[in-house]
Amino acid sequence: MYRFYLVFFTFLFFVLFCAKVDSRIVQETSAFEVVEPPSDFHLSSLCPSGWKKKNEYCVINYQYVNSLEKNGGLGQSLPNVELDPKIIDLGRYLFFDPILSGDQQLSCAHCHHPAYSLSDGMKQSIGKNGVGYGPNRKDGVVLKRSAPSLWNVVYMKHLFWEGRASNLEDQAEGPLYSPDEMGSSPEIIESRLNDNSFYQKMFREAYGLKGQRISAKLVVDALTSFEKSLVSFSSRFDKWSTGDKNALSKEELFGYNVFRSFVARCAECHPPPMFTNNVFATIGVLDSGERDYGRETITGQNLLRGSFRVPTLRNITKTAPYMHAGNLETLEEVVQFYNEGGGRGNGAPSDLRIHWHVRKMGLSQNEITSLISFLNTLTDESSMPKFPKSVPSGLPVAIELESYQHRSSKQ
Repeated sequence: MYRFYLVFFTFLFFVLFCAKVDSRIVQETSAFEVVEPPSDFHLSSLCPSGWKKKNEYCVINYQYVNSLEKNGGLGQSLPNVELDPKIIDLGRYLFFDPILSGDQQLSCAHCHHPAYSLSDGMKQSIGKNGVGYGPNRKDGVVLKRSAPSLWNVVYMKHLFWEGRASNLEDQAEGPLYSPDEMGSSPEIIESRLNDNSFYQKMFREAYGLKGQRISAKLVVDALTSFEKSLVSFSSRFDKWSTGDKNALSKEELFGYNVFRSFVARCAECHPPPMFTNNVFATIGVLDSGERDYGRETITGQNLLRGSFRVPTLRNITKTAPYMHAGNLETLEEVVQFYNEGGGRGNGAPSDLRIHWHVRKMGLSQNEITSLISFLNTLTDESSMPKFPKSVPSGLPVAIELESYQHRSSKQ
């Protein structure tokens, strides 16, 4: 009898332990295409997916979002942006090339990787001297916050979690010249690129006479042109909003109603079509390490202590973990955090002026499940950039093809 109980409770413990492990959402990798670049690295004159050609320039194809302002949106207008396709393509190579970093080990793609929907899947990103990419990156300098995804940054009025940059050009120079991240300088960048025959040709091709001598300013311009091209507006929700009423299930539509409801109030900070209101909010998320004062460090206003930029919800199911501190691992945890009253219900410091919308909601499990189902309808990675198998510097790119394919086959 003793042996029976021992075996029974051992089996029960094993079942419960496995159930606990299986209940965690495993980081889902995103599909992307790895391409062999032209042997001479000539630049493409084709527009990326999600864009269309107009007078030799690329403009955003708003085919699925024109009616959003009339169908559940809150009156947000969308700008018309024109980009040169060759400059976009040049920026793509620079984005994936470690040549821009001081030690030639780190590229922009290490922290904004296509496999992790232009983020890195880490609680806190790892900068200089790190090894690998994605959640398996290790060693090196542990940065203060998680890496935000780059989807739709063309619409962002403030960059970085605390908004210290007001445009993409300033944002790009942040990690480029930070000693904790890429540790480079304008002099290093200009010296290396001007000594590279491929980049000499590519800059002339993209910029004409302005590209005769490669400057750090042109490098930043190319990088930001590429980043501006990363748009996401072809999700199932977008198709539903433009008339395809079969694009969403009943559960997802119910979740959308929860999202817009007076109880949940999600849409007030995350209105369509961008699913962010481009402002800062204090919700009381606990920090991963030392106290993070957020927007207050920029403005000096204690009213904004612990306030951070409201992120977009587009491709949100692909960009775990969540919040500036990366300490909420799943969407279930995020919704439960809000359902419990945000920081008010989760031990946030008493000196935070938490947004008045963040209150205990009392959502049922069915409402929570449906809300998360709706968030899944915002996934659209059709404009994911093509990953170059090699770059003009000849340095290794941020991918090990065999390990990525092996990992992807298990998803």
